Amino acid sequence: MTKLNDYHLKVTQEKMKSVAYWQKHPISHEECLSQFRRLREQRLANLSNW
Repeated sequence: MTKLNDYHLKVTQEKMKSVAYWQKHPISHEECLSQFRRLREQRLANLSNW
């Protein structure tokens, strides 16, 4: 059996907190699309610098 170290436990705990927060505070469909659009633009800008 694999044993998780303190780092993995901390990261998992932070992720669970984040999931719980966003379940209680969902964003609108429009805001979600806007975030994906911004991320796509950032990714394309980064790739064009290569």
